[in-house]
Amino acid sequence: MNDSNEKIEFGEIKSVLGYLEQVKEDVHKKSLSEQIAFKEEIKKHHDKKQIQMFLGRLEDQFEIKKAISYLTAAFFAIISLAIGSTMDHSLSIIKEYRLNLALASDVIIFLFLVSIGAWAVLSKMEAGRLGKISGYKRLLQECLDELPEKRHFRRVHKSTRHLTK
Repeated sequence: MNDSNEKIEFGEIKSVLGYLEQVKEDVHKKSLSEQIAFKEEIKKHHDKKQIQMFLGRLEDQFEIKKAISYLTAAFFAIISLAIGSTMDHSLSIIKEYRLNLALASDVIIFLFLVSIGAWAVLSKMEAGRLGKISGYKRLLQECLDELPEKRHFRRVHKSTRHLTK
């Protein structure tokens, strides 16, 4: 845990990603030694079942993010449609009132650049969030892999003990 943060009880965690970021922010971009320290911190405070719950919830978030990624493309398509209709409407007004064609082209280019910028920002944000979720998923999976397996020993009944010797 970060020294400035109080330890959150497992049952009080509302956002797994938020909790993991509180333990160590952007650990997926940090050095291997910092990632190892993060894993040790997680293993120290959580058992295997809790880590599996974290991992499952991150996998759900990852799948949801992938499933709704079409919204970025849909946004860009809607903006393209708006620019196209604006261009058509603008050209008809310019012809009707004999206005300056350069002004219309400047407005169209401006709208195009704004839409490209918005698309780039949205895409970068989504890619960053998917990368963050994926990084934490990998580290939690490594935590699970590093936890020792519990061995379940069967008790041997007294009457069959002589058979095992």
